[in-house]
Amino acid sequence: MFPPNTSWTVIARNMQIFGVTGTSEPARSSVRAMERLPFFDTELTGSEVRSSKEYHRRSAVMRAGLEVFTEKGFHLASMDDIADRAGVSKPILYQHFSSKQDLYLGILDERVEAIVEQVSSAIESASSNKGRLEAAIGCYFTLIDDADLGYRLIFESDFTMNHDVRARVEDVVSQVSRIVGAEVSKQTGMSLGEANILAGGLAGMAQAAAWRWLRLGRPIPIEKAITQTLDLAWNGLNSIQAKASSPEADIVHLENRIG
Repeated sequence: MFPPNTSWTVIARNMQIFGVTGTSEPARSSVRAMERLPFFDTELTGSEVRSSKEYHRRSAVMRAGLEVFTEKGFHLASMDDIADRAGVSKPILYQHFSSKQDLYLGILDERVEAIVEQVSSAIESASSNKGRLEAAIGCYFTLIDDADLGYRLIFESDFTMNHDVRARVEDVVSQVSRIVGAEVSKQTGMSLGEANILAGGLAGMAQAAAWRWLRLGRPIPIEKAITQTLDLAWNGLNSIQAKASSPEADIVHLENRIG
């Protein structure tokens, strides 16, 4: 359907425009949508900040920067492009951010926090170990299916070789690994250090599976893709025996058998 080197952001955009799903099923998922953090939403601030003209300008600049950086990449984007998109002058733009990189890193920091909170909230909302793993996997599929701008900025940037950007990408990976790793530790009885290694692999698998599902044109409904990825991950975890020295893991396994 697409050339081998086509990025998933281009694929997602075209599929959303033309309504291509690869199946007779609708492309949108019936999986419960995650609670999303509004992007620099004024509702998240106090009344003083909501009434601040400077705050609204800064928010507009950051929204515009997210869109332009995602569309053009860091190197091709210009402060002129961002100022035009935000509807502000360049002097005002530079009042808020001293450079293009400063703006890029500010946006990246906010998006890293938002994505980590989405994963954490999804896991916390589930009531079983398997449900928590499913929630984590579902986050990746939902973000990629929605062509989430923040996700694209973090994982498909042309600026990831920059030290500061790379540190932030590694930060989101390590934070998600710690969150998922805590659940893996409960399920397997592993130490948190050991569990974090597996958690990194699980997160990478979920991200790769979701990307491949999109690249192939959503050949199966998103629910089925999530379930199949979950089965692969869950069966792998079940093959790792809980350590006898971990009472918590033994209790968790007992609860799962009873449930």
